[in-house]
Amino acid sequence: MKKKVNIGITLGDPAGIGAEITLKALKDKKLRESATFLLIGDYGTITHLQRQIGTSFNFHIISDIGRLSLSEEMINFINLGNITYNIPYGKIDARCGKSAYEYINMACLILRSQQSLSGLVTAPINKEALNLAGHHFQGHTELLAQRFNARYVRMMFTAENLKIVLVTIHIPLKDVPIAVTKKAVQDTIFTVHRTLNTYFKIKKPRIAVCGLNPHASGGGLFGDEEKKQIIPALINAKKQKINVQGPFPADSLFWKAKQGEYDVIIAMYHDQGCIPIKTLYFNKGVNVTLGLPFIRTSPDHGTAFDLATKNKADPGSMKEAIKLAVEMAQNKPRDRKKKKIYVPIKKRTR
Repeated sequence: MKKKVNIGITLGDPAGIGAEITLKALKDKKLRESATFLLIGDYGTITHLQRQIGTSFNFHIISDIGRLSLSEEMINFINLGNITYNIPYGKIDARCGKSAYEYINMACLILRSQQSLSGLVTAPINKEALNLAGHHFQGHTELLAQRFNARYVRMMFTAENLKIVLVTIHIPLKDVPIAVTKKAVQDTIFTVHRTLNTYFKIKKPRIAVCGLNPHASGGGLFGDEEKKQIIPALINAKKQKINVQGPFPADSLFWKAKQGEYDVIIAMYHDQGCIPIKTLYFNKGVNVTLGLPFIRTSPDHGTAFDLATKNKADPGSMKEAIKLAVEMAQNKPRDRKKKKIYVPIKKRTR
């Protein structure tokens, strides 16, 4: 019997589809019963939304507590009560960026206290709104890395049998060749190997590495990053008995992984890895942050402002993100000792 795990879900930018896709995903009874869930957001926005999308959940509301006590029979909800304004649905707004940040901040407080959360799923936020609110991060990945002092975080995108991990994340394309260093590639390989072994139960992951340049430089005709940075990293990883191959031309490698030849692909930069998976699995893809001291997944899409309040948002990617967080948490070895610290949560007046 699989162990019961506790999963936190932040509801994202209030002007987008985060709350909608979360509630739609949890309509799946099998998914709902697979874990104990804790939603973090503003409860005042939920009543109208439930009527609109046809859900009727009864929540265990947590609004003024010193001890985090989760119900296993109901969906738990930490009510921050921080939306005291009319939500400008479908628009970028600093107030929404602030609310979204506060949801994430509460999740971080709980995770840092080592309370009972096994993992975190984050609904989409808007990067511009976040920055307008004074929180200068490029997204969830960088924010969580800073909060937990995680130096070597990596983004993984996964759907069905395709897994893609990025060496570099949100940087200008002109800066990528400088950032693709032997150390960066090597750290990525080690992180990927450890993650797939621990959370996906793949004992010897078959790792394939993309080249940076066209045709993986064509033997030096189109650049030398492969020779100077990528190949030395692969040599070092192989010395540690890691099953890694490459660098391969990126234009054909993803098809081979899709056919089952490899367990994971390491791509050098954002669009090299994201275009294939978003083309094939736009409503199924999941973003996983590797290198954090906890499990974090999210749907592989944004706030979809154009769909806000229209009851047209597809919850498929969110559903897959929740499923994967539960699966990874169930696969994680149990902690022998778990320190428990209680976090006081101040109730906000509406």
